[in-house]
Amino acid sequence: MKKLLFLFAGAVFFLLSCTTTRITSSWKDPQLTNTNYKNIIVVCLMDGVKNKGIGIYLERHICEDLKQMGYSAKSSIDIYGPKRFEGKTDDEVINMVRKDGYDAVITIAVLDVMKEESYVRGNAEFWPGGIYYSRFGRYYSYWQNRVYTPGYYVSSTTYIIEGSLFDTGMDKLVFSAQTETIDPGTLDNLGHRFSMRLLKAMKEKGIFK
Repeated sequence: MKKLLFLFAGAVFFLLSCTTTRITSSWKDPQLTNTNYKNIIVVCLMDGVKNKGIGIYLERHICEDLKQMGYSAKSSIDIYGPKRFEGKTDDEVINMVRKDGYDAVITIAVLDVMKEESYVRGNAEFWPGGIYYSRFGRYYSYWQNRVYTPGYYVSSTTYIIEGSLFDTGMDKLVFSAQTETIDPGTLDNLGHRFSMRLLKAMKEKGIFK
């Protein structure tokens, strides 16, 4: 049993280590001075049902990571449900968030999910022995005696996700970053990687302490 747990932990570590999320662009309000946010709500702007599952993982991972940093954070899906702001005007949404005591909103937008397929050429191994090209017979045998490994196709999935932070008091965007994650394997791993990279960028910019 211990051996199985060890192998499982190793597989998870390998999966996480092979997945990378990078910031492709970022922006911070140069006039921002007050970053003393305490109560944060996380909202994933989902494209209908298409990215609903992604949104749940992204929201909850960021909330958990913010809590570990000492902040109070809530997932909008958990608090308001999947149709949380449907049919509401801009003013109604911001007033709703302010009324519930949130001083900052982190929004997540899944900009694109790109699936690509590429062909990996086969390899050729050679029989041992000297090869001489001066005679046609030997040159012909050289090519005949190659051992081929067939080529194959591999697919990859890239997620382009934007994370932004709005100050609810000013109703103003103060930070935004776009990220790229290639082949996360699972939505849980995608949420984990995106959250770590986004919050790290916010800390580096002085948004969070």
